[in-house]
Amino acid sequence: MAKTARLVAQGDEITTGATIDTNSAWLAERLFERGIRVLGTGSAPDDLDLLTRLLLDSSRDCDLVISTGGLGPTTDDVTAEAVAKALGVPLVENAEALEQIRARFRVIGHPMTPSNAKQALLPRGAGLLENPAGTAPGFAVDLGRSRAFFFPGPPHELHVMADRHLFPWLEAQGTAPLLRRRFHVCGVGESVLQDRLADLALPEGVRLGYKTWLPFNTVLLYGEPDAVERLERAAVDVRARVGENLLGEDDETLPQVVGRLLLARGWTMALAESCTAGGASALATEVPGSSAWFKGGVVAYSNEVKTKLLGVPEALLAEHGAVSEQCAGAMAEGARRATGADVGASITGIAGPDGGSPDKPVGLVCFGLALPAETSTRTVRFGIRGRDRVRTMAAATALEWLRRRLAAGSS
Repeated sequence: MAKTARLVAQGDEITTGATIDTNSAWLAERLFERGIRVLGTGSAPDDLDLLTRLLLDSSRDCDLVISTGGLGPTTDDVTAEAVAKALGVPLVENAEALEQIRARFRVIGHPMTPSNAKQALLPRGAGLLENPAGTAPGFAVDLGRSRAFFFPGPPHELHVMADRHLFPWLEAQGTAPLLRRRFHVCGVGESVLQDRLADLALPEGVRLGYKTWLPFNTVLLYGEPDAVERLERAAVDVRARVGENLLGEDDETLPQVVGRLLLARGWTMALAESCTAGGASALATEVPGSSAWFKGGVVAYSNEVKTKLLGVPEALLAEHGAVSEQCAGAMAEGARRATGADVGASITGIAGPDGGSPDKPVGLVCFGLALPAETSTRTVRFGIRGRDRVRTMAAATALEWLRRRLAAGSS
């Protein structure tokens, strides 16, 4: 039964940073769901010796090796040759693979070039894996103590072939899914979470981890297949320690939770945004069906738009400026009034890199929240560099503030 795996990505485009290795992330997630623990990932350039060494090293301490890339028709595609070298066997032309390649070219209506015949050269004894989504067949071999699968690099081809070949093989192995619970927060640093959970006593077979994905952090609990009750006991403790910062669990997202809380009250919301340029509206509407609770938004960069569309008084802008809590409050009320929404939220700030001053530095963002009964404002100084980061953090902070107020019962 396969319990552990290593993932290998091949190609200069990976090792030079020209292409991000999304294949390993996709595979790791699906292997976890099937009870396979990934011990590590690795990559090698288009170098026969380096790839051979990586494959041999990867196959020494795990049950399963999965490699992506390097099965194309060009001279820099050396995966099959590296596997043959690792096994000490020659490459041989596989007649069935050659026919599959020819059939694929007939389907797409293009003539097969002589170089494509290279893709039918497989290590002697390899098991052929048909590729219905591309011209490069995959193959599987026993390597070291591992069963090794070799798939093409294009993600859509990998996905199709994994569904057809890899996952059925794993199911036949009788693997049981590993356990995982996720607890999400917004605007709470990883170090703060660590301090709150530092002395948490974990039951046997349960592990704790963290994931940062700006502007969110996630506390993760992992458990073996037989640790269901123990994992749930640990989950109770994590919830208690995270407290009101917990915005959602597992697959829940911030906009999903905000939408659910709004719908529970029969409310709708609207946004007025300056420095985020619609980023908060885009975040809110990631949720299918968000039109049931999201009325719309106004991107108000200029003072003229703030006054004409949102009704922000010119005298207010003259006295306090566009980046101020007074302006944020007026913008939130204006968004609520203009759209007929029950809730209006606003963002106005200095994302940078220019435009800051000693009194209002880059990263200073003001927020407004107009609820049916009251309007509130707040100011946050994001201690991070980079325009995109400030905008991302500000958009999420607006929704997170609304979530907290709704969860606390504000009216």
